[in-house]
Amino acid sequence: MIGSLELFQPTTVQEASQALAELGDKARIYAGGAELLLLLRNGLLQSEVLVDVKRIERLHRLEMDNGVLRIGACVTHHALENSALVREHAPALAYAESQVANVRVRNQGTLGGNLAFNDPHSDPGTVLLIHDAWLATGNQNSERRVALSDFFVDMYATALEAGDLLLEVEIPRLPAGMKSVYQRLHRYQRPTLGVAVGAAMRHGVIEEVRLAVGCVGPKAERLTELERKLSGAKLNDARRILSEETKYLRALLRPVDDLLGSADYKLYMTGVMLADALEQAGQNGNG
Repeated sequence: MIGSLELFQPTTVQEASQALAELGDKARIYAGGAELLLLLRNGLLQSEVLVDVKRIERLHRLEMDNGVLRIGACVTHHALENSALVREHAPALAYAESQVANVRVRNQGTLGGNLAFNDPHSDPGTVLLIHDAWLATGNQNSERRVALSDFFVDMYATALEAGDLLLEVEIPRLPAGMKSVYQRLHRYQRPTLGVAVGAAMRHGVIEEVRLAVGCVGPKAERLTELERKLSGAKLNDARRILSEETKYLRALLRPVDDLLGSADYKLYMTGVMLADALEQAGQNGNG
């Protein structure tokens, strides 16, 4: 049961950050609240004050800026799955957003909240890794940009510092000719495995490829070493190459046994689904 809570509704980043700095562990950021309220109800998190950031106008931004798609931290999953701009610029992200949990969560939950919480069983971050996405964070004194690959530190841990707010996500366009794909394996609305692929192919040869995997271990990971091995390979050989990389995948992804599947099962399906996603990318991707 959630106890008595005080609600503070700042209208600027500076006001929100100052409140977080002054209140410390007594305060929590409230945006969509999809994860936060669940933790509070189950007694897994304590708070006295909710800092509601939904009145900060900048956090609702959704627009193109010099070829980069900028998404404010308070933009909901529902808005992203239905955005023509997202579908054109990052179709695999739009598809991943349409798969998040259920309609209620997508209407309530925000992209910023999802990334800041860094639940290992989550969809959007995996796709954003193949886009080389950056995050803008800020506090009452300054702002900084953090590569998404550096933002995810570990299970439920990020590079956000005390008093920081996640402001927006910067999503560069994929290279010309590269098609993107997101595939997921799920149970009870929670993904057991999510794979994102960006691939440019010519006459059955993989000219350039980007791979990311999430939900297997503590955090989503980009598979840069495997990308190098697949570049220049024939698409017909990709499944064999991927099947030979179990040791690499185990070391990088750090798979865990949980209610959604065993570590060995997740590793096996990672290779299968990466190959399937590559073949889909060779056709037309998610877009």
